[in-house]
Amino acid sequence: MLKRALLALLAVPAIAGLTLVAVRLTPGPQRDGTTLLPSGWRIHPAGRQVDVGTLPLNVVTLSDGSVLVTNNGYGENGLMRIDPLAGSVVWRLPLKAAWLGLARSGRDWRDTVWASGGGTNRVYRLAWQGGARWSADTVTLADSSARLFAAGLTLVPTRGLVAVVGNLSDSVYLIDAATLARRGAVAVGHRPYTVVADVAHLYVSDWGDSTVSVVDLSATPPTRRSMFVGPHPSALALRGGELFVALAGANGIVRVDLARGAVVEQLTVALDPHAPTGSDPNALALSPDGKTLYVAMAGNNAVAVVRLETTRMRVAGLVPVGWYPTAVAVSPDGRALYVANGKGAGSGANPDGKYIGNVIAGSVSIVPAPDGTTLVRYTREVYALSPYSNARLRGVAPDRLTARPPVRHVVYIIRENRTYDQVLGDLPQGNGDPHLAIFNDSITPNAHAIARRFVLFDNFYVDGEVSADGHDWSDRAFAGDYNEKTWPHIYSNRRKWDLTNGEDLATPRDAYLWDAAKRKGLWVVNFGELTESDDEDWSATRRARTNIPGLKDITVPEYPGFVLGIADTTRARLFADSVASWDRQGRFPDLVFLWLPRDHTLGRQASRPTPRSMVAENDLALGQVVERLSQSPSWSSLAVFALEDDAQNGPDHVDAHRSVLLLASPYAKAQPTRVSVAHSGARSGGSRCCRRSALELGDLDECAPGLVTAADPAVARREPLTSWR
Repeated sequence: MLKRALLALLAVPAIAGLTLVAVRLTPGPQRDGTTLLPSGWRIHPAGRQVDVGTLPLNVVTLSDGSVLVTNNGYGENGLMRIDPLAGSVVWRLPLKAAWLGLARSGRDWRDTVWASGGGTNRVYRLAWQGGARWSADTVTLADSSARLFAAGLTLVPTRGLVAVVGNLSDSVYLIDAATLARRGAVAVGHRPYTVVADVAHLYVSDWGDSTVSVVDLSATPPTRRSMFVGPHPSALALRGGELFVALAGANGIVRVDLARGAVVEQLTVALDPHAPTGSDPNALALSPDGKTLYVAMAGNNAVAVVRLETTRMRVAGLVPVGWYPTAVAVSPDGRALYVANGKGAGSGANPDGKYIGNVIAGSVSIVPAPDGTTLVRYTREVYALSPYSNARLRGVAPDRLTARPPVRHVVYIIRENRTYDQVLGDLPQGNGDPHLAIFNDSITPNAHAIARRFVLFDNFYVDGEVSADGHDWSDRAFAGDYNEKTWPHIYSNRRKWDLTNGEDLATPRDAYLWDAAKRKGLWVVNFGELTESDDEDWSATRRARTNIPGLKDITVPEYPGFVLGIADTTRARLFADSVASWDRQGRFPDLVFLWLPRDHTLGRQASRPTPRSMVAENDLALGQVVERLSQSPSWSSLAVFALEDDAQNGPDHVDAHRSVLLLASPYAKAQPTRVSVAHSGARSGGSRCCRRSALELGDLDECAPGLVTAADPAVARREPLTSWR
């Protein structure tokens, strides 16, 4: 029974004889006017597009009809003002840090704007003096070293207050709007996201919980109670006695009756009512008449148009926008939508080595509010842009694969941060740039030997930008909104790392490949993945630890975590010892995770190994692992996948997400075999192998077409392999 379960689990077209149409596509603009993303989805945003900075998280309209947007990503933070008629940025103000949180008051070209300063623990107040003239001052909520992180904010005009959330302090702070004096603080739920207000109450979305905190401002001191709404509430919108809440953890929105203090309706806004988590509804905006709610769905590159009827909510249609929409606003007359797209118009090549955090910039879509006919057309386009509704791909199920090889065991190797061109760009069989191959055949002979002997994947893309989201994409085929919205500040030294703390918001329980396999009753062993060790003391060998609940009972504690002073060949020897033990027992795990992190390198730090020496040693360890596996009796039913968790630290002439994928198996096709159909990390080896029958891992993985044929089940080459030393 277990073997049949694993065979269903291993729905990997790369080794299953599944044939898809071989058409070479690379990310970027296509002939049909769409843009192909590294994930395999496409975008073709409606309306006009205005380029802004990195990861815009807020958008508001000013009294003159212009639009203010914040830039909150890895690059320069600050504000930009857009003239929607000209479709261009007309003013900008750099800030040390800015994050979620933007509001405005005033009229007649005399607006006052409030913006949160993220890790600076400040709130900025800007008064518009007309034209390009603004005056600015700030209020400091705490010293910048305090764990506070100013986030969502709102105005309480009847009380002369500004309320701002402390995302890391689990509090909401009250500021006098006139004097900027602090008027108090109230504890709320875990990792609060944003806040809205009526005359007497604040409503705070507790992002790390399943609640909305209700703060009664009429009480002295203010009191707080909680309302259950659903997993990981984020954006909020108030309409009279109703509160609408976006639930990123449930692909939906809920309507809360504030008088009853309870959810009265929930609506799924995903492209399919049975879709796995991944649509990421994360921003809300009401039309001026209060009859329509616009919902930005970051995971679907669309805005859902929800009609608010007397007795129910109804998705009337979808509007195609840019990549990863994060904020939405409506013009005062209701005739235009302004959508901030966190990742804008797509990715791009970086042959100059430009860091990926600066490769991707945001945009604002300016879209006329669609009438019924236009909305029907837009909705069709959203589905056409998404592979989710492609019947040919959706029909691929494990029991429909033909000529399946008898693969019963998968070893999933995860390495660090390399692009395709950096490593395999010198192979003449592939689409590489040899000038960028700084870790070429002389440095990585084993990776080259595997690509030559088996299959060369030269059109493979990782979904993550950096290791923070890259490991989530590799391990569960999705990265949630907490990860996507915080890693840019973590990597730009504006926020402390907290993405592997084991909390459900950052690392959802039961959402990973190992969880899927264990639910099938399969034997899973983890060597290092998502573990932590003391990487300061290289002389000490410390037991690896993990905060991830699903890994605690399957992780080998003696295997080192992210300690780059420990050679990967040492890790390979530890793994080989386990293989020898399994061979003696006459059994082999169904699924093995193996982290070989040393190709991350230490850069050019003085008195440390050089990048080439570390990558060469990592390559030797890779060869030793494959060599040892090929000597095992289990080799006859085994497949090895090796990929990089991300491609952040190198150049590539095709796309900054293009990376290295290696496949070794007795059933991998003999060369010459080159696979050039585009596919991404979410649907490669490990992530794909546990997908459909085990767990619907995520929305982007669910609609993934997968790898093309790279196997020949009829011819199994089972002779041992020898690594280059």
